[in-house]
Amino acid sequence: MIRFLFLFMMLLAMAQTNHAQTVSKEAVTLKSVASFPLGAALNPKLLNNALYGRIAEREFSSVTAENHLKMHHIHPEQNRYDWSGGDALIAFAQRNGQRLHGHTLLWHQAVPKWVREFQGDSTAWEQLIKEHIQTVVGHYKGRIAAWDVVNEAFEEDGSLRKTIWLEHLGPDYIARCFRYAREADPDVKLFYNDYGQESSPGKLTAMLDMVADFKRRGIPIDGIGLQMHTNIRHPDRQIENTLRQTVNTGLLVHISELDIRINPDKKPDLVPTDALWQQQKQKFASIVRMYKTVVPKEQQHGITIWNIGDGDSWIPNFCKCQDFPLPFDKQYAKKPAYDGILEGLK
Repeated sequence: MIRFLFLFMMLLAMAQTNHAQTVSKEAVTLKSVASFPLGAALNPKLLNNALYGRIAEREFSSVTAENHLKMHHIHPEQNRYDWSGGDALIAFAQRNGQRLHGHTLLWHQAVPKWVREFQGDSTAWEQLIKEHIQTVVGHYKGRIAAWDVVNEAFEEDGSLRKTIWLEHLGPDYIARCFRYAREADPDVKLFYNDYGQESSPGKLTAMLDMVADFKRRGIPIDGIGLQMHTNIRHPDRQIENTLRQTVNTGLLVHISELDIRINPDKKPDLVPTDALWQQQKQKFASIVRMYKTVVPKEQQHGITIWNIGDGDSWIPNFCKCQDFPLPFDKQYAKKPAYDGILEGLK
């Protein structure tokens, strides 16, 4: 009898241990391990998918508006603003105790038709952009923690991109946009956001020179967004160099739009292999680890993944190819890339 009771107690203890280990494993999420804000860019229309919403809530502590705060969505007509998408994301983030990062006030794409057809002198254009920035920032004052004020203003060689804004507002328009945003919200963090600094030395230098110039002139700027749309072959040394040079500005550093392509050759019919999944996993781990170790704690604005599942990514439509750049697959199951992020965070 005593032997039977002993065996029963041993089996019970083993079952309890296994259950505890299972519960503990399930309780581990990206945001529970991260020592800095870890975010995802979200599409508010996809929040109607319960699984999408649960993952966004469970795994991430920060939210970026993927498209719905861009000008063509939020200001579709000259005298009309559409707050619905942004307000839905605000409500989601507030409900789940998440930070909201605003993207973006000014970009050369996502420009509504009324702006493309706008007729007016430089003063009228200045009033247009000032009103847009201050109306949008003012509407979300106190509810959005940071804004990408200007997005992708430089070419690869470091010259200013020839855009509708440069044409009508002149070469110092970036600085004025930052001033208008600061006037509208004295407390919000203001970021310049761009892609490819890790592969374009000219663009990186131009961005760093702009920051130095802003500091000399007293132009408000709080952070730099490094989009980091990268691929499994990109050299880690270039990414680390970009992080280190950006850290030297003293500003906040945000890896703002992270995704990692497994198909840099843009093959239309690529079929993923275990080797490609493992390369993607290692690249996610490497980038997250670099951010954690290279960027001082006080400059860590965080890392944002550019959406959640492979089916939500912008990349396949852009490249007209098969690619799978995110940590969850099209059915929102975790990929090896998810484990790579966890490894980098630990």
